[in-house]
Amino acid sequence: MSSQILLSGGDKYYSYSGEIFGDVSAPATISMITIDNTGLKDSYVKIMPSYGKDISDANSQQLGIQVKLDNIIIIEAQRTAFYETQYGPNSFELFLPRNSKLEIIRLNTTGNNTQISTVNLIGYYL
Repeated sequence: MSSQILLSGGDKYYSYSGEIFGDVSAPATISMITIDNTGLKDSYVKIMPSYGKDISDANSQQLGIQVKLDNIIIIEAQRTAFYETQYGPNSFELFLPRNSKLEIIRLNTTGNNTQISTVNLIGYYL
């Protein structure tokens, strides 16, 4: 799933990617969530990525995510599953202007293309 689903109260929405993984020929990026239009109200969102077991834990081989708002990169982060085990999962919170396009993209590395990752998003209309 990569679309925006409105909850029954109409003031919150969510989206989740499900498990994403590549193969040895995977591209450098894989789209995880795309919301073409966030709606008629401004939103506050929480983005929660998670990563499966590292295949390679070398610093240059970490998976990551990139968050774009209206085609502008606003977050780019990489970390390992080991880091999550030690410090807990990372999350990002931000405001989205109404009628925005939001994209969450997985950043692949050659050593971890087959590693599983997911991302969940919760949005609150303001």
